[in-house]
Amino acid sequence: MNRIIIVLLSLFVLVFASTLKSQAEFPELGPVFRDDMVPRVDIIIDQDTLDWIYENVDSYEEFRCEFKFTTDTLEETLSDVGFRLRGNTSRNSWKKSFKLSFNTFESGRDFYGLEKLNLNGEHNDPSIIRSKIGWDLMNSIGIPGSRANHVEVYINGDYYGLYIQVEHIDEVFVDSRFENM
Repeated sequence: MNRIIIVLLSLFVLVFASTLKSQAEFPELGPVFRDDMVPRVDIIIDQDTLDWIYENVDSYEEFRCEFKFTTDTLEETLSDVGFRLRGNTSRNSWKKSFKLSFNTFESGRDFYGLEKLNLNGEHNDPSIIRSKIGWDLMNSIGIPGSRANHVEVYINGDYYGLYIQVEHIDEVFVDSRFENM
């Protein structure tokens, strides 16, 4: 009996999902989410502020930083970018995850169409690949998922490691993938 209910519910969800309209194409990777190289992300932030962030891991307060994004063909620097810790379990891990907000201190600003970016330390994944494979798989089978790539993260000139840079899911994400929203 339970199996029949699950099958019927699955069919209902499949039929309902097929009636939703989504755009035929997902956004291109563009210069931010390139997969043919590993971009470099530099964060420059007051050292006392960074120390405070690490001492207050439960805070959601955003602080001003300078953001520099470098590839083999692009070097772009933005000042007054919002910077904070993100995540749940990563806040207490040795390898923190971060959120960048391009419009917190400068209303309406974006970075190649993105208002926010997540830098995920992947502290639970020593291979630093599982979530990237998951996002790519979702997109390849037509399920709207975040764009993601690997980046090298430096804060105040110190190498923090290889991270997964992930597109933040917000209204920009929804608008870029669903024409009926």
